[in-house]
Amino acid sequence: MTSWKISLVAGLVVGGLLTTAVWHRTPGPTQEEFDLLQQKNQQLIAQKLAVEQEFEAFQTQSALDIEQVRTELKASQQAIEDQKAEFEQKMAAMTTEKKSLVVTKKKLDTQVVKLTSTAEQQKAVLDNSKALYQQQLELQKQIRTAKADVKKAEQVAAEFKQACDEFKSGTSWNWVSQADCDKYEARLKVVEGEQAQLAALEQELDQLNQRIEIEIPKLK
Repeated sequence: MTSWKISLVAGLVVGGLLTTAVWHRTPGPTQEEFDLLQQKNQQLIAQKLAVEQEFEAFQTQSALDIEQVRTELKASQQAIEDQKAEFEQKMAAMTTEKKSLVVTKKKLDTQVVKLTSTAEQQKAVLDNSKALYQQQLELQKQIRTAKADVKKAEQVAAEFKQACDEFKSGTSWNWVSQADCDKYEARLKVVEGEQAQLAALEQELDQLNQRIEIEIPKLK
C-alpha cells in the first residue's frame, strides 16, 4: 500500500477513535449527531475508494503512454539506421565511381572535395537528428510527469479547500481551523509552481518541434 493510502486509512481510523472516545467520555452526541458522523465517515470511505480507482486508472494510462513512447523511439531509431545505411551505400557507390572516372586530375580533385563536403554535412544532419529526436522524447516524458504532478497537487489542494470552506462556513468539526485555510493557500502556491514548470516544458517542446521541422527535412 502506498504512503498516501496509508495516511488516508490512518486518518479514518483516528477519526473513528476520536468519535468513539467522545461518545464514551461525554453524555453527547445525540443519536442524530452520531448518525451524521457515521454518514460523513461513509462519505470519506466512498471518497477514498474513488481516489484509489482514479489512481489505478492513472497508473494504467501511464503504462500505456510509456509503451507508446518506447514504440515511437524504436521507430525513430530504425528510421535513422535506415537512413545511415542508405548513406553508406551512397558513399560506397561514390567511392567506386570516383575510382572509375577518367578525367583530368584537376576535375577529379574538385569532385572529390565536393562529395566529401556533402557527405560530412549529411552525416552531421543525421547525427543531429538522432539527438533532436531523443531530446523530443525526453521532453514529452517530462511533460507527462509534470501533468501528473499538477493533477496530484490540485487533488491535495482540493482536500484542504473542503476543510477551509467548512471552517469559513462555521459548520466545521472541532479539529478544522484556520490552519486548514493556511494549508490550502500554501497548496495553491504549489499548484501554481507545478503549472509554471509544465508550461515551461511545453514551451521548450514547441521550440524543439519548430527546430526539428526546419532541420530534419534537409535529410530528404
